[in-house]
Parts: sequence; structure tokens; C-alpha cells
Amino acid sequence: MLLTLLLACPTNEPTKEESNLCGTIVRPAGVTDEASVSVLAVLDGETACSGGDTGGSGWWGDEVASPVPDGNFFEAEVPVGTYGVEVIAGDYSGCTAAEVTGPETCSADITVELEETIFVDKPNVYLYPPSPTEIQVQIPAWRKITAADPAYPVEGWRVTAWPDGLLDTDAGERDFLFYELAFPPQRFQRDAGWCVRGNVAQATIEDAMADMGFLPNEIADFSEAWDGGFPKARWMTVYPQLDDLSRLNIQPEPEHLLRAWFLVTEGCARVQAPELPAVERSGYHAAEWGVAFLAPLDRPEVIVDGWR
Repeated sequence: MLLTLLLACPTNEPTKEESNLCGTIVRPAGVTDEASVSVLAVLDGETACSGGDTGGSGWWGDEVASPVPDGNFFEAEVPVGTYGVEVIAGDYSGCTAAEVTGPETCSADITVELEETIFVDKPNVYLYPPSPTEIQVQIPAWRKITAADPAYPVEGWRVTAWPDGLLDTDAGERDFLFYELAFPPQRFQRDAGWCVRGNVAQATIEDAMADMGFLPNEIADFSEAWDGGFPKARWMTVYPQLDDLSRLNIQPEPEHLLRAWFLVTEGCARVQAPELPAVERSGYHAAEWGVAFLAPLDRPEVIVDGWR
């Protein structure tokens, strides 16, 4: 599915330092939602469109403009440079690099290939320092957050973490930091996993979590989250996701970090057995788990008070 931004020349001659990034949105068939367009400054547009997960500091904080489309037309005055242009239209999204060098930029066409977006439900972040510690937790792709508790500020969460995992936050005490994230499904691996009857799929995930080193309280939170709400199907395939997750910055950095998301699809796919290495849970350690359900499995709706 394609969404094309056709650049139109600005009427005013740009200065040496600034030009206009402008275009027309041509919506693909079947996508009728009003698109929201974000223009973000980065050193490398291709890196930006990979999700902002490779630079460490998070390019999502370097926004220079958020043009609101007037019908299908948008424009924004921006400094000369390379940009990531993100387009969101309903359940579809895409991103492409755009070079703004001056008046000649207007002769270029920008094409964004839109792909269906899925949601990673309830990534829970747990922190266990050896002594009470001030910790900052950042999600560089914060624009993709659809819910959070406590509310996620642009600069990230700042909490006081205790050795037993209790977190003192601006919103009060928490056992974990919760968020939900829109994520491109093409980044999930679908080679390794397991096929299982749907009525025991949740239990097999909990068993895998125990094997990887998740603590009893973390698995109990998983059970509480999905008991009675896990989608139903005769057969399911579970794909554990251990690599290429959305970047999570924790400062100071823990000695041991266990992260696992689980993609769950309907039906029984031919897959290879996954490798689920165990992560040591000692010293200063942290963990995160999350789940994503691929249509036609129903995604549970979660409403979090205080999200902005």
C-alpha cells in the first residue's frame, strides 16, 4: 500500500539556511482517516525511519515541525537538511527520508509505503537496583506510545527504584512501568516459535518466561493481565521476540536486562524451535515483557487513566 507525497514548490524564495518541505497527500484506497504528518530533524533520514532505535539518544526529540494537512496539502518551513517524514493514516503508517537542499527539492517525489501497524500490549518494565537508586527510563520511539502508566513525559520516566522492585514515581508507587506501543509488524521474526492449542497458549508463554528467568511476580503480573482476556482460537502460534525490539534506554544501565515480547497469531504455522537463553537476575537487573496479537485475533482494549 502506497501513500505518495508530491512536493510542490514554495512561492517564497528560501534563504540559504531554510527551505519549505511541502507536499500533497494521495491517500491509498480504503484509507479514509485523516493523516497526521510529522517532520523530524535527523542526521540520517534512513536511520530515522528505521524507528529511531539505533542512535541511543533518540532522534524523536529533534522535531522541527508538525504540519497539519489542509485537506491533502501540507507544508512546513524547515532548515536545510535531511528529514524523516512520517505519515500515519488510521491503522497504516510509513516513513521515508527527505532531503531539503533548497528550491530544487520541490522537483522530487516522496513515496511512503504504508504497512499495517499492530500494537504491543502491556510491555511492563521492572527495575531492581541493589540499593535505592534514581533511574531514568526512556523510550526513544515515544511518539508510538498509545497508553502509559504513569503518563510518559517526553524526557522519559524518572523514578526512585528500590531493591524489591517498588518504584516511587510522580504518580505514586508502582510495581512496574507500563506502556503500549504501535509497532511495524514486519520487524517481528516469524521463523522460530511454537504451535499450540489456543486454550493453553497463555500457559506456554508463562512457562517460557520462567525458563528465560522472569521472576514469579513478573509472571504473576502476566497472568493477571491476560486471565480471562487472552484471545480465543483453536490453534495459535507463538513467536518469542528477543531481538530488534523498540529501543529501551535505562540510566544507569543495569548489569543484566531481560526483554521478551511474544507475537501471537491464529493457526498452526510451520516453525523451528526457538532458542530462549536464560538471563541472570542478580545485582542490578531489569526486565520487560510484552504481547502482540495479530489479526484476526482480538486485541483487548486497555484504558489507562492519566495518559496524555
